[in-house]
Amino acid sequence: MGAPSAKNGSRVSSVTLRLALLMTVSLCLLAIGRAQAAEDTRDPRQFFFAQSFGDLPDEIDEARQAGKLGLLLFFEQEGCPFCEYMMKNVLNQPAVQDWYRERFTSITVDLYGDIELRDVDGITLPSKVFAAHRRVRTTPTLSFIDLNGTEVYRHSRMVRTPEDFLLMGQYVADGHYTDTIWKDYAARQAASSNVPHVLSFRDEGLAAAANGVILLLAVTRDGCPYCARLRRDVLLPMIRSGDYSDRVVIREMMMEPDAPVVDFTGRTSSTAQMATEYEVTITPTVLLLDGSGRSLHPPITGINNAEMYGYYLDQAIESAAAALAAGQAAAQE
Repeated sequence: MGAPSAKNGSRVSSVTLRLALLMTVSLCLLAIGRAQAAEDTRDPRQFFFAQSFGDLPDEIDEARQAGKLGLLLFFEQEGCPFCEYMMKNVLNQPAVQDWYRERFTSITVDLYGDIELRDVDGITLPSKVFAAHRRVRTTPTLSFIDLNGTEVYRHSRMVRTPEDFLLMGQYVADGHYTDTIWKDYAARQAASSNVPHVLSFRDEGLAAAANGVILLLAVTRDGCPYCARLRRDVLLPMIRSGDYSDRVVIREMMMEPDAPVVDFTGRTSSTAQMATEYEVTITPTVLLLDGSGRSLHPPITGINNAEMYGYYLDQAIESAAAALAAGQAAAQE
C-alpha cells in the first residue's frame, strides 16, 4: 500500500483529536460525578463519631451539659463486613450524622483493640477486655447508654438503611424501649409498608423449621418496577391478611445493591452471592425454601397480572407445603 495522502492524514488527525476531546470530556464528567457523590456523604470517623479519650463518665458529663440524651457505643472489628456496610451506607449520611450528634455522643470501640477505656463503674480496661466486660461478642453491636450510665438498649446486628437507623434512634430518644420491643415498634412504624428483609438466613431458617412453615423469599433489586408491584400488590396484602402466617414466613432480599448476610450455614455471605447460588438472574423471583435452604418448588419469575400471579403463587405454596411435609416424614423414618 502507498503512503497516506495529506488529505487522509488530516482526516486521521481530526478523528484522533475528536476522540481525545471526547475522552477528556468523559474523564472530566466522571471526576465531577465522583466529586458530587463525595459531597453527598461524609466520613463517619470525622462526622459521626466523637473524638473521645475513652473516659465514659466524663463523656456522660459532657453529654449532659450539651443537653444530649447519652452515649452510643459502636462495637466493631477489623474485617467485619457488616460494620463496613454500615460505615459506607448508613453512618456516612449527613442526615444521620446531624441527627445523632445532636442527641448522642457516639464512640467507636474495637472489639479486639488495646486502647484503654474507663467504664461508668470507674474500671479502666483495654477495649477488648472492656467489650468482654460488657458481654459484647459480635459486631456491629450498638449500645445506647443514658445519662445515668445505664445501657437502655442494645442492638447486636447490622442496621441496613439510614431510615431504620434514624428510627432506632427515635425509639431510644422517645423512651419506647421501656414498654415496646424494637421489632414491634419498627413493625408498627412501618405500618406494613415494607416486607421484612433477611439479615440472617440461618436465623430465618431455624425459625421457619421450628414453626413448620415455608420460607417465601422474594429476590428483588433496587429500582425494579416489577419488584415494587409484587411487593405492593401481592406480598404486603398477604402479610396484612394474616391468612398465610401458619404456612409461610415472607421475606425479601435485594440482590442489588449487594449487602452482607449470613447464609444458612452461619457463614458470612452477600445478597448477590445468595442470588447466584439459587441461579436468580431475573427480578422479581420468588423462592419457596425449607429451613435448611432447600428449594421446595421451581422459582417463580416475573409478575404481570397480580390476580393471576396470586393464584399461581397459592398453588405453588400448596405444592411446596406438600414437599415440606414429605421431607419431614422421611426425616422421621
